[in-house]
Amino acid sequence: MRALAHATAAALVALALAAALALLGNALTRAGVARQGERAWADWRAARSPWRWTLRQPRDVIAGRVFGPGRVSAAGTDALTVAFAGGALQLGLRLARPASLRQAPLLALQLTRSQALPLSIIVRRTLTAPACVAAAGRLPATAATLRIDLAALHWRCADAPAVMPARAAMLRLQIAGPAGARIALRGAALLPTAPVVLTAPVPWSAWRAAAPTIGTVPVVWLPARFSSHLLAQRDALWRRDPAAVALPADVLPHAPAAPATKPWGWIVIALCALPMLLAWPGPRHLAQRPAWLLQALAAMLPVLLVAFGIGDSQTPDLRSGALIALALGYALLLTLREDAALRPWHWLGSWRATWLPLLPAVLASVLWLLQAQHAPQPADFARYLPWAALQQFLVLVVVARRLDAALGRRAATVLAAATLFALGHAPNTALMLLAFAAGLWWTWWFLRRGALLPVVLAHALAGTLLQASASDSGWLRSLAIGARYLGSGG
Repeated sequence: MRALAHATAAALVALALAAALALLGNALTRAGVARQGERAWADWRAARSPWRWTLRQPRDVIAGRVFGPGRVSAAGTDALTVAFAGGALQLGLRLARPASLRQAPLLALQLTRSQALPLSIIVRRTLTAPACVAAAGRLPATAATLRIDLAALHWRCADAPAVMPARAAMLRLQIAGPAGARIALRGAALLPTAPVVLTAPVPWSAWRAAAPTIGTVPVVWLPARFSSHLLAQRDALWRRDPAAVALPADVLPHAPAAPATKPWGWIVIALCALPMLLAWPGPRHLAQRPAWLLQALAAMLPVLLVAFGIGDSQTPDLRSGALIALALGYALLLTLREDAALRPWHWLGSWRATWLPLLPAVLASVLWLLQAQHAPQPADFARYLPWAALQQFLVLVVVARRLDAALGRRAATVLAAATLFALGHAPNTALMLLAFAAGLWWTWWFLRRGALLPVVLAHALAGTLLQASASDSGWLRSLAIGARYLGSGG
């Protein structure tokens, strides 16, 4: 009876934790969508638009390079140098969401070094639509801010005369220059040519029923609560009107707080190392169990910071990379100075039990069959395998074994490790819940068997199947975490 009571209590706690994780993921996504909407609302009110680019490093442009003969490099700390090797090259500007050229047809380019080189603009309405090209004259011969009215250019789409596209899913600058020519770009922006009229917030249902109004930017309340559904509604709004301001239901637009200064993220990363130093292997100032607990939490802290917004960009940046490297470096140091009192582990145990970790992968295959987007390929599995190995090494070998030694109760250890594993996938609510369920099973099995490789293979297989079933409009949007999860699929 006591064992049944303990199992029932553990199941109830697991359900409560799952509910709390779902609420947290939804709340974080709602807050992220609100921040996006507030920034867009403030931009339109200030006669700007949400489409602005700061160009400092190669990673600030598509693929981190030019398309054609030439290269890009950092020009000190304030501009991006484009070097020509003879001929026309293209520079892609990142679009985290479709751009409304109808509302913001003025392209402004900030050049800190320039030459009189021919410039063309290339736009695609969607990523699969034919390219539309317009000659935009020449760059200025000296550093200046160049403003180009895209609506006044002569456009050709699929080699036929056309009007300016109303939206852009792809935006590139095509510049032709002789070998040895160089220019330096500091930034770019799409701007409105006239004051923009913002509507009062309207509910999603009212907006869908109304006809689009030319010359105004609608502010729309999105009613969905589950994170992937909220983002799907936002993307549907942008597909119809890329300029629209999307807000969660009943959020009143206002100017957002000033964003954190760039060094702040590095300060947080530096502070992140403090608990690692306090919990250095074999600390004499801490009792053994508190030291194990602090080591486990310190190892997970950098990963949680990535999931909760440090390195807040649509592409991996130096700060998120530094945090991941910090977590793995600390995990390796703990492993090299292993405490003999911890539960032993190995790569592969008895073959008779190695099939049990595959159960989450079997469930992932069922989910894939219900919502298959494409067939998973062996190359997908091979790419995911190293990432799965790093995650499970950190969560099971480093964190779970120390939690087990510190807490002394198997059920508490399993629940705690699975919760930390799930939090590392925030704010992706569906992925958090899947990670929590799989984490419960994998942690329980690992603490019984001590074998890591079966869990790594099961994780890689499950992740590959889930990636093949993810879609922008489905219950599982993607396997992205952190700020990348909030990116547009439109």
